[in-house]
Amino acid sequence: MKKSRQSNEASQRGSALILTIMMMMTLGLLALNTVNQHLNAALSLTRSEKNHLVAWELAASSLNWGISRRWALQANNQWQCAEQPDDSSANSELRSCFKPADLADYYVVRGEGKGVAVESVFLYQLATLKIINPGEIRLSAIKDGWLDFCPLKDETKCSEKEPADEPTGRIKFT
Repeated sequence: MKKSRQSNEASQRGSALILTIMMMMTLGLLALNTVNQHLNAALSLTRSEKNHLVAWELAASSLNWGISRRWALQANNQWQCAEQPDDSSANSELRSCFKPADLADYYVVRGEGKGVAVESVFLYQLATLKIINPGEIRLSAIKDGWLDFCPLKDETKCSEKEPADEPTGRIKFT
């Protein structure tokens, strides 16, 4: 009887040990799953921030490109836009536009940056015109005229939507 009691106690101790190990493994798996969820959330946030920063830098480059290039003078108050595509990436084309501002003799220059899975970023700069040749102008940035929001009193004037029967004034560079 003693032998059967001893073997029974030994098997019960083994079962308790296995249950303890299984419980520790389950808790470990739950902890690893929680850490994995937190890391996935942090990775998603980092990816989103990176895409936004890329769009921001592209908008800044587009704005600088728009200020430094030569434009053809047009006599309308619509956005006049130009694009310079980059063959290395579909989302890295420079796109800059300008139009007369609400203030006399001032113009608003807009640089656009498009990122992957983020909304377009627009940066604005107040500028004046310098006539280079007849019908050809260059914009000159005003000191402290840089903005990251629409500088016009009526924000709807910052959008590029125009009636379909009017020309858009876009120039495509290849």
